[in-house]
Amino acid sequence: MIASILAAVMIVAHEPGYYTSLSRHLQRWLKGAEVSAEVITPAEMGRMKSSPVTFLVGFNEPSDAEMKQLAAYVGGGGKLVVFHSASPRLGALMGVRPTGYKTAKYPGCWSRMDFVKQVPPGFPDRIIQSSTVLQSAAPIEGRSRVIAWWSDRTGKSTGDAAWLGSKQGYWMTHVLLADGDETLKAQLVAAICGSVSPALWNWEAFSQKRREAAARLRAYALKQVPRKGEIHAVWDHSGCGLYPGNWPKTFKVLQEARVTDLFVNVAGAGFAHYNSSVLPKSQTFFNEGDQLAACLQAAKGTGIRVHAWVLCFTATRSSPKTLADFRSRGWTLKTADGKDTEYLNPAHPEVQRHVLRAIEEINAKYRVDGVHLDFVRWYERSAKPPSAAPVIARFVAEARIRTPRPKWLTAAVLGKYPACVASVGQDWERWLDLNLVDYVVPMDYSEDMAKFESFLAQHAVPAKNARRIIAGLGVTANESRLDAKGVIDQICLVRKHNLAGVSLFDLDTYLEKSVLPYLKLGIW
Repeated sequence: MIASILAAVMIVAHEPGYYTSLSRHLQRWLKGAEVSAEVITPAEMGRMKSSPVTFLVGFNEPSDAEMKQLAAYVGGGGKLVVFHSASPRLGALMGVRPTGYKTAKYPGCWSRMDFVKQVPPGFPDRIIQSSTVLQSAAPIEGRSRVIAWWSDRTGKSTGDAAWLGSKQGYWMTHVLLADGDETLKAQLVAAICGSVSPALWNWEAFSQKRREAAARLRAYALKQVPRKGEIHAVWDHSGCGLYPGNWPKTFKVLQEARVTDLFVNVAGAGFAHYNSSVLPKSQTFFNEGDQLAACLQAAKGTGIRVHAWVLCFTATRSSPKTLADFRSRGWTLKTADGKDTEYLNPAHPEVQRHVLRAIEEINAKYRVDGVHLDFVRWYERSAKPPSAAPVIARFVAEARIRTPRPKWLTAAVLGKYPACVASVGQDWERWLDLNLVDYVVPMDYSEDMAKFESFLAQHAVPAKNARRIIAGLGVTANESRLDAKGVIDQICLVRKHNLAGVSLFDLDTYLEKSVLPYLKLGIW
C-alpha cells in the first residue's frame, strides 16, 4: 500500500529533454495549486511507492522492468496518469486500449478538450490546446470510460477521446502543452490528485482561495493608472493570432486591452507565413493562408501597429529539406566542438542577402508599420570571428535601408549588455547611438524583481537611450512565468526607469484570460 498520502506526487520523465520539460510544466502547475510534486527519472521509480499518484511522461513503450514496477505500484493502490502512450501492456494495466497513432486531418482539428459532466470535483468543463498528433485510445467496457473528447476550432467534436478514466487512474491521448489555458491545466492536474486523495487537494478550499486572490488582484489592478504615450506591445510567436483563422477576434481582444503594437512572427530564413517569392512558404501558409495579409486587414481601424517579426540567423521552423539545403550551401554554423546547429552564419554573404531580400519584399508588398528583427546575432556556442559585432551592425544597417522611416525597425536583443557584445556580437547600444533602429526590445525575462530591475537600471544608462528601449517581459517564457500582479509590478519598474514601454511574451490563452483583463483595469 502507499506509505503516506501526504507524500509528494511523482512525475516520471522517461528521458531528458522534451519529456523532462513537459514534466517541469506539470510540476510548476501542481506547485501553483499547492500540491507538492517531484520530477524523477525511470531509475528512481522505486520512489513511486511513497506517493498515491504518479504522472508518466514519455512512456510510449515501457521496458519489461518498468512494466513490472508499474504493475506492482498499481497493485499496491497507486494511481497512474499516462500521457501519449502506444503501449498495449500499459493500456491493459490501465484498462485502456491504444488504437494507433493519428495526425490531424485539417488545421485546428484538435483544439479543445471537452470534459463530460460526470467527473470529479474541480475538473474544468473545457481546456483549449492545439494538438497535431495523438496516440488514440478507446475504453475497455467495464474497466474505463471517456471523460473528455477532442473538439476542433469550430467547437465540433471530432469523436476522438482526449482523456479516459479508470480505477487505475487516467490516460491522455496527447500531452499537456504549455501553449495556453495554463490556469485550467493547473486546475486539472490538481483535481486529478484530489480525486485520488482529498488530502492532496480539495476543490472547495482551492476555489475559496482563488476567489479571495482574484479579489485582491482586482483591487490592486484598479489602483493603477495609465501613462500617456507608453508602448504596450505583445509578441505573437505563433504568427496566427489567438484564434487561428479569425484575426478580427484576436484584434478585438488586443484593442480592448489597449495594446498598441503587435510583433507577429511571420517570417524567418527558412519559412514564410506570407506569400513570399523569397522564402519557402510554410505549411501554415498553405493550410491557413497569408497570415500577414489577414493580420493587417484585421488591424485596420484598431489603432494597433503591426510589425513583421523576422527570425534572421536561425533556421527555426524550417522543413528538414530546407535545413538540409542550408547545410549543403554552407550556411549553417557549427559549435566550437564541430557539431551541427540550426543557426545560420551571419557573416555569410548569401545568408545576409537571403534575409535582406525577405525584409525588402515584406516592406514592398505589405503596409506593415515596422519590421522586428529577432535572432539578429551569432549563436552563443559557435565560433565567432573578431569582427562578430561589426558583422551584425552592418546587417542591421542594411535592414534599416530596406525599412525606410516612418516605418519602425526594432530588434529583440539579449538584455545583458555589454556581455552580449562578446557572447553573440549584439552591440545594440551602438545601434541606438548610430540611429540604426527605432527601438530595441531586451528580453528581460526574470521572475526575480531585483534581478529584473538591475536589467532596467543598466538600460537607463545613458539616459538618452532609455526612451528608445522597450522592456521585454517573460509572461510565459521558458525563463520566467509571471502572474498578472508580477506583470503590473514589472511595468511599474519600467516606468520608474523611464523606458518607452513593455512587450509581453507571448500572445496565448493565458495572457488573454489571466493577464490582459487586469492590465486594462488600470495600468494600461
